[in-house]
Formats: sequence, C-alpha cells, structure tokens
Amino acid sequence: MMSWFSPQQLRTCFACLASYAGLLLSLFLFVIEPANASPELTPSLIEGHWYAVHQPAMPIKSLPLTGGDFVFNGTLHIATTGDYVIDFKNTSTFAMFRHKVLDSRNVVVAELEGGISSTESNPFTLRHARLLYLEAGNYTLVTSLKTPYLIAQPQPYLDSKAHYQQAIKFGNFISLLCLGVLAGLMAYYVVLGLIRGQMVHGMYALFILGNLFLQGTSLLVFSDTFGIHYFYLSALPILFSNIAYVFFVKGLLNIRQQYNPKLYRWIQYAVAILVLFAVWGIYSPHWMMEMARYGVGVFLCLGLACGIYLSSKKNMTARYYLIAILTFFVLGGLTITAQNFTGYTLYVEHLGLVAVTVEALLLSFVLSYQFSELFKEKEQVLTALGISEARVKTDKLTGLPNRMALEATIQELPKSGSITILDLDRLKYYNDNFGHAYGDKLLCDFSRFLQAKLEGVATLHRLGGDEFAITAHNADEALIQTLLDETVAHLRANGFELVGVSAGTAFIYEEMDNCGVVMHIADLRMYENKRAHKRAQNEQFY
Repeated sequence: MMSWFSPQQLRTCFACLASYAGLLLSLFLFVIEPANASPELTPSLIEGHWYAVHQPAMPIKSLPLTGGDFVFNGTLHIATTGDYVIDFKNTSTFAMFRHKVLDSRNVVVAELEGGISSTESNPFTLRHARLLYLEAGNYTLVTSLKTPYLIAQPQPYLDSKAHYQQAIKFGNFISLLCLGVLAGLMAYYVVLGLIRGQMVHGMYALFILGNLFLQGTSLLVFSDTFGIHYFYLSALPILFSNIAYVFFVKGLLNIRQQYNPKLYRWIQYAVAILVLFAVWGIYSPHWMMEMARYGVGVFLCLGLACGIYLSSKKNMTARYYLIAILTFFVLGGLTITAQNFTGYTLYVEHLGLVAVTVEALLLSFVLSYQFSELFKEKEQVLTALGISEARVKTDKLTGLPNRMALEATIQELPKSGSITILDLDRLKYYNDNFGHAYGDKLLCDFSRFLQAKLEGVATLHRLGGDEFAITAHNADEALIQTLLDETVAHLRANGFELVGVSAGTAFIYEEMDNCGVVMHIADLRMYENKRAHKRAQNEQFY
C-alpha cells in the first residue's frame, strides 16, 4: 500500500504553506496595519519625552529593556470636544502605569491607571487603553510607568473612541485566533506524546505552553479573562520553554551522539547556555525578558544550523523542518529585535504570536511526513511478515497449508465443522522400491488431485510424511469419503496401483471447548480405519 503523500506532494505542500505564510506576513505588515494608519484616521503620537524617576531633568531617548520607574511628560492639543482614548504603541508588556491629564490651568481633569499587574478593569478588551472625555483645548499628560522589564518601546498616543474601537478588532482577532490554535496544537502534542510515549512531542507541548503563558499575559488575555495579574508569566515560562525546544529539535531530528557527535555537542552547549540564562533571569528579574529573548536567539540559531547540516546529509525530515525553522527564524528574529512596530493597535507581541503559530502549523506537516513514512514502513514490514508467515505455514513439497496453519484453522471452525485425518497407505513401499523422488511424486499427485476436488468444500493440509488433514466448515463425511475414493482411483490408474487412504473424521460439536481433543478423536478413528483396511487385505490374501 502506498503512503498517503509522496515526497514530491509534501514538498509542494510545504512550498505552498511557506508562500501563504509569507503572503500573510506581507499582508500583516504592509497592507492591513498601514491601512489602519491612514492619515485621515490614524491616532497621533503624543509629543513629549520619557524621564527616569531618579533623573527627572534628563530625557531618555529609549527606555532600557531591563525596566525601571519612568515618567512621560507630553502635550495634547484637542481640536474637537469628544471621547478620546490614550493607549501605548508598540508593546503591551508592562506592569503598572498611571495617566494624569492636566488642563491649561494645571487642574487635573483625569487620573487613569492600569497595567498587567493592576487589578483595574480595562474598558477595552485586551487593551491598556483608557477612555476620557476632553473638551477642545490644550492639555498636559503625565504618565508614570513602573515595570520590571519591557519587550519594546511604549509610546503614548491619542485616538478618538470611535476609531479606536474599530482599529483594535483585527489585533484582538489575531490574539484570540492564534492562542486558540496554539492551545489546540498543545493538546494534540500532549496526547501524541502520551500515546506514542515519546519525549519529543511532550517537549514541543511545553514549548507551546511557555508561549501561551507569554502571549496570554502580555496581550492581557489572562488578566481580562481569568483575573491573573502575575506579571512574570510574560517571561518566566519562556526561560524553560526555550530549553524544551532544544530537546524537541534533538528528538525530531534524531540527533544521537554516536551518529552526529558534532550536533550533539551543539545541543549540550545550547542547553547549558539556556540553563544559565534561566538561572540569571530568575535571580535578576529585570533581566528576565532579556534572558528569554537571548534564549530565543540561541534555539533559533541552533535549529537553523541543525536543519541546514542534516538537510545536506539528505535527511528528508530535516529538509521539511528547515522550511519551518527558516520561517520561524525570520519572524522570530524580527520579534526579538523589533523595538518599534508599524501601526498603532498591533504590537511586537502580535508578531511573536504569529511567528510561533506559523511555526507550529508548519511543524504539524513535518509530523505528517513522519507519520507517512512510518505508515509506509509499517506496510512494508507487514508485507514482509505476511510473506514470511505464509512461508512458515506452507508445506514446501506440496504447497499445502501445514500443521501450523491447521492449528490456526481449527480455532475458526464453527460448531458444524469437522476434521478428517488422512494417512496415505503404501508411501513407504514406493519410497523403498522406486526412490524418494517417486514417493514425492505420489504425495504431489495426491495433494493436487484431492485439493482440486475439495475446492469450495473443504481445505486440505499436509501434516508431514504420509499424514494429511481435511477441515470443513459444514461437515459432510460421506462427500469427503467419496472424493477420497475418486482420488485413490485416479492414483491407481496413473502408476500407483497399490496406494490407498485411511481416514477418520471428528466433529467440532463433539468437544466444543478443546479442538485438540477433536483432532485426537479423528486420529484414533483414522487408525481404526487403517487397521480395518489391513484386516481386509489379510483376509483377501488368505
């Protein structure tokens, strides 16, 4: 039986998937989000500067990714009275913030707070945005930001409520869709690992789990849906899921020390580095996200290097994996290096989420290829086993089913079935006087003629030497005896004048629970018949 997909079909499938992934990314980066950022509708960045709390007089060009306490001072010019939204561009991963809006007389008109660690309710689902009503005029915005670390540069911006409500829909759709896909794939890999008992699937499930914690926390799914506000879930699980990915690559590509010592050393070095990053991140929380980011870079480079090296060795799994890791390398590389992102309502976190989802989907096709190969190998093994089993259960001289086949056949006989044991008389005479070749001819002629007579009625087996057996699903002892008589007559007319057959039949219903007893009964009846034949011959002689 052929495998589900040929290698050529799989290559075509992967090429299409890579094209679709590239098209989706292009659409994501250059079409959809810039459309949201059209000049007539886009929100506007709030002019101002960031300052460190301990150095309020020195503007910061870019915030350190290791976090801290910061203050943003900016100005707002409101041309039309109405409902407005203040949100952050580029990233949503920060712990606490507080907006204070002052009018031209320095009177506080609004104080708004939030963040992943904050228990304040978000007026907009999966967003840090805060809603306020502003009359036309000039305002000052003072935003304090306190966070252990950052993924990218948060930039406050202002948008109208009506536009903002429409603009966030696409980003929220991406968040929920990709998280749902990842959750489903994680469950799939968990079940696959349990069924197959292989660590490789469990490691990838852990990798997905780490990313679910990261993205679910960073994109406010956990806080808005489950009320989970533990900020470090946005980085801590990644420290360990990075290690899990390395073990996944080792298992997927079957990297063993005896076969690939160089790659095996790379795996060991990568694990050691990632463990060091994990320890560093745990004991220095401000560096946790940086260690997670560097860890992603390590496993991306390792996966790409292993994929390229093994692909050069004509490893088909590695070649298909290379497509997935190349896509992941590009998207993941953009994610860990990007500090500013196109548009306003899509974040660097969205790009990372899309990267992981695309890679997970592509890897599911790598697994499909592996399953296809396993299926093909299984069919080949079963075919080989079937041939071997058929040979084992076949008598070499006559081509009839042998004693082993008879034992299996008896177990399947119904209550109405029967077993007839045969003994071919005078075989020894022909062997001794005419040679074994002539005796073999007698066995073959007997087998061929009787088997043809029994076709559709019963099955003939050779047990060894001059012993045979007939099994029938619907016992008809008289018919079988008639066919035996016709066979003997045929043999006597064709050079075997002294041949004869002794037979004994037993029925399954005589001993339903023990087929061995039924065979023994048939054997006894055959010997009784044989003794009767000898007595008749002796009486005829005298």
